[in-house]
Amino acid sequence: MEDAEQIRRKRLERMAKLAATSASPASPTPAGSSPATPTPAVTPTITALKQPLKVEPKAAVKQGPQQTNVPSPSPKFSPSAATARILADFLERSQEDWENEVFEDILQCCLRTDRSSQKRYTDLADVRAEMEGEGLPLKITKEQVERALYARLSLQSNEAPNAIPLFDYLVGAWKRSNEARRRIEIVVEKVPGNEQVLSAFKARTEALSTLQELILNYSALVVNPDMNMSFPQPQSVIEEGPSLLAKHLLLSNQDEADEKLPPTFLEQFFSRFQDDQDLLLTLQYMISTISADMRQKNLLKDYNTPLRALHTLISQKKVASLLPNLPQWKATGGSMEVVTVLGPFFGRLTAFPGADPTLAEHYFGSGATFGDRAARMSDGFYIGARNPGDVKSAMTSLRSIVQGVQHRIHGLVMTIIKSAPEAREGVLQYFGTAIESNVKRGRMQVDPHEVSSDGFMYSLLQTSLLLTDPIMDSKYSKLHLIDPDYFTYSTRIDLSEQTRINIDKEQYEQHVADWKASHPDQTAANFVSDIFFVTLAMHHYGILSTIRTYGSLIKQTEELRKHVDKMVQDRNAGVWAPGARVMNEGLLKRFQKQLDIAISFKLCMDTGLRDRGGIAHSLRFYDLVMMWLLRCLSLDNANVHHPAAKTGDAVDWAMVARGEVSSLTATGSPPPAPFVHTDAPPPVTFASLPEWIIEDICEYYLFVARYEGPTFETVPRDVFLTFTMSLLANPHYIKNPHLKSKFVEILFTFTWPLYRTESGEGRGFLDGIFCTHPLAKELLVENLMRFYVDAEHTGASSQFYDKFNIRYNISQVLKSIWADAGHKKKVVLMSQNTQFFTRFAALLMNDATYLLDESLSKLKQIQQIQHELETPLNPNATQEEQTRHTERAAHLKQLEGQAVSYMSLGNETVHMLQYMTANPEIVQPFMEPEIVERLAAMLDFNIAAMVGPRCTDLKVKKPEKYRFEPKKLLKELVEIYLNLAHRPEFVTAVARDERSYKRDHFIRAGGILLRNGIKNEGELQPLHEFIEQVEREIVASHEEEEELGEIPDEFLDPLLFHLMEDPVKLPSSGQSVDRSTIKSYLLGDKIDPFNRQPLSIDQVIPDTELKQKIQEWRRSRRSAKTNATSNEGGGDVQAMDTS
Repeated sequence: MEDAEQIRRKRLERMAKLAATSASPASPTPAGSSPATPTPAVTPTITALKQPLKVEPKAAVKQGPQQTNVPSPSPKFSPSAATARILADFLERSQEDWENEVFEDILQCCLRTDRSSQKRYTDLADVRAEMEGEGLPLKITKEQVERALYARLSLQSNEAPNAIPLFDYLVGAWKRSNEARRRIEIVVEKVPGNEQVLSAFKARTEALSTLQELILNYSALVVNPDMNMSFPQPQSVIEEGPSLLAKHLLLSNQDEADEKLPPTFLEQFFSRFQDDQDLLLTLQYMISTISADMRQKNLLKDYNTPLRALHTLISQKKVASLLPNLPQWKATGGSMEVVTVLGPFFGRLTAFPGADPTLAEHYFGSGATFGDRAARMSDGFYIGARNPGDVKSAMTSLRSIVQGVQHRIHGLVMTIIKSAPEAREGVLQYFGTAIESNVKRGRMQVDPHEVSSDGFMYSLLQTSLLLTDPIMDSKYSKLHLIDPDYFTYSTRIDLSEQTRINIDKEQYEQHVADWKASHPDQTAANFVSDIFFVTLAMHHYGILSTIRTYGSLIKQTEELRKHVDKMVQDRNAGVWAPGARVMNEGLLKRFQKQLDIAISFKLCMDTGLRDRGGIAHSLRFYDLVMMWLLRCLSLDNANVHHPAAKTGDAVDWAMVARGEVSSLTATGSPPPAPFVHTDAPPPVTFASLPEWIIEDICEYYLFVARYEGPTFETVPRDVFLTFTMSLLANPHYIKNPHLKSKFVEILFTFTWPLYRTESGEGRGFLDGIFCTHPLAKELLVENLMRFYVDAEHTGASSQFYDKFNIRYNISQVLKSIWADAGHKKKVVLMSQNTQFFTRFAALLMNDATYLLDESLSKLKQIQQIQHELETPLNPNATQEEQTRHTERAAHLKQLEGQAVSYMSLGNETVHMLQYMTANPEIVQPFMEPEIVERLAAMLDFNIAAMVGPRCTDLKVKKPEKYRFEPKKLLKELVEIYLNLAHRPEFVTAVARDERSYKRDHFIRAGGILLRNGIKNEGELQPLHEFIEQVEREIVASHEEEEELGEIPDEFLDPLLFHLMEDPVKLPSSGQSVDRSTIKSYLLGDKIDPFNRQPLSIDQVIPDTELKQKIQEWRRSRRSAKTNATSNEGGGDVQAMDTS
């Protein structure tokens, strides 16, 4: 007993020493005597939780509904008998007696021995002895209530393992004090206007307020990590500290949590803290406990509880404002989603399987993945024995849960942002740290251990998108608030090592230095700019990186499926050796399990990445980004105010988004740059932006087009088309040619069908916008045709093969708009620019020649290997023979891929030639001397390949597999002849083609088309007439050759070795060539063929002297021929006998 008393005394002495002010006893002590135990001083508000508290009963206390509110006097009335009894009972007790009785009930302790025998009352024997020694009445009054409360908290029995934690005891006392307050309020309500009652009410509520202040202050003390050992408590409770509060909040039953820790108590508890550091210490324990609990949860486990607990805390404005000051608010690297306050909420509450693989198993696992039935999703992805309907239902359910969680998390973040400007900055810093820690996610190859998970980044993105919603209105009314110069002064997002759109690093650094010199006072961005660029970076380092991971997962899954299928086929065919069967069966089961996991992971990622609601949200944001980029390109426009004016720009950006740019210029004036072609360089503000902004837009559009194209049915694409037309009209704005080709690729995807019927017929196309968008109607054709020419030299190492893919995409778009009269008229206008269109036609010819030659060559090789592999491999084959067989099979697969590619490109090139030459207004450029002979040679060569003696070399198995449709290709080739048959230039050109032209080829081609019902006799009649014209031209040509005889070398073209018609001299090499020859050559390379110096057609010099010599020589040869003929017919010829 003495030991216990000694411990108690030491504890009290420590409390006294920590007091910030000297202790004053609650009641006077008789002279010459001292109390047995010191009474701690208590303050009504916590100025430092490490200090005891001093009571000032009349101080104003923020208590919400429990404030001491004295009702206003009301008119007096006569109370009923029942009310009179209540009134008498209320007034008959003195204030001291009432305080003693009520405080005993609230604190559940007493000084009187007659009540200490009751179980719910704790006997305060030490206090009773002290007060008896001091000659004080044994009553717990307002003046003695702290002494009683302190004694109750200091009881040694509080250390018992089963003892109620002191904090819980104090919460219970707080609730009982509220009940007492309510009881006296009822009296006042029943007897309004009674002055005596009002006076008593005021005194008693003041007493209760004093006690509640003490309860709240001591509540903070008993959980304060630096002070909680000042009172006896179980060791486990001491170690928990403020975490005890968090555990109450984390009770799964909300009613139970509110009972343990009432929200009103929590509000008053936090309001007692005036020192932010003390509150931060308490919050650090609480938040750590809640975050740790969240780390153990996911969407399958009780995630609502930690979410609710965090919401309860953050709903306190003071707590929300201090949260970003916690040490665990920020971290770096992949640890962000583990150790930070919000990390587990962002990282765990996601549909991505990286958070918890059990999520994929729960929603998309299959107990019979490899049964007899193999199903596929609508996108063709193999899902084993899963039911597609069940998979879609699971996705819908999971998406619904995730969307609800994302909106709740956004609500939490928004509460923090609104709590204080410093807290808003803390949130932006959190996003900035997440971006900085995940810069490596912007690379093509990413180590997942060095960065945050896809789920964490996706959740951050969704939150930032929701924060950006207010500036994504359809009128773009806040566009001017997004600062074009943001990256020149803000350090929130580090772009120092990023590639710029059109300037190098040195130029960028100079631009930043110049800008800072002219803007010395710029220090911080507005919130609109901050959240805009944060969301932009979240897309780049978040979802765009995830899309790359998603593509790799699909490829790996497909390869694994093929491997499993091959193993199953080998097993069923008996290929496995008996000794290896058991081992192979084990391997097969392991691979099947891996495939099942990969499929469930892919479906899980589909749930997040391919959610059409989320896709539409990102597309809306990218619309805002593209409009902002167009504004950056228009900063020199008088109607665009930069720096931004409060009233915004004098531009209707909503109309600009739809392709109507009239608000950017005066009435009647032509459209300004960038909405028409200009030779001026782009504004440095635009040129200095990171290249990945535009690249991300393209990559995301391509992702949506490939996997969720129907999203575009409800999401407008006007902004994208306005943006694309502007940049393609000014290709010099962007340095990276690969980036420019992405725009054309996206336009090509708009020609894809959104749906396919069971027969494979396409339904639902998006290319209608090409014919309705104002800017597309004006610029689309010109942009595409110019880019078709520019693609010849992209500057990339792979430019030779890149150009075919670019031109294939262009050809598909041109084909889709060819039926539109407006677009066709634009093509006709382009054809009137002879110099440009001749180059376009030449490139078209080159492509057709190369692609058809390559594709037909591949088909010949495929036929040979197919014939070789028809004979099964002998079971007794040598290792060398087996190796050769395997190599040939691999080579066949490679050839098949190449054949498909070349044939597809070749078909489209021929088709473009067919429909363009069918229009009489466009034919003329194809008849230019430098074009027509190449066109004739290309057509003749391919007709010979299709129907000539070696045509059987093209008979491969399943030709449609290689996109080889010989009858359709032959039909289009013949139609090109028919389109041009009336032109004498074309007849002459075909007649001159001694290498490939054969009359029999055309007769055979016509016969094939006739037999297969592709053409009738009437349609083929012009072809026969054309052949006769060619034959006559050949005869005439031979006669002319005989007439001219041997041609002098100086008259021969040094490149093609024919007689020159219009010789010109090349300025750098001095060589003379025919004009048509050098024009044809320069369509490909802009250099002198003899010394490779730069050369253009306007630099060549007519060689009039040589031309005159050639003409004189031709005249002399014809004259000699005429004379010879006359001599042969002259002399002494006898007259015919007519008698």
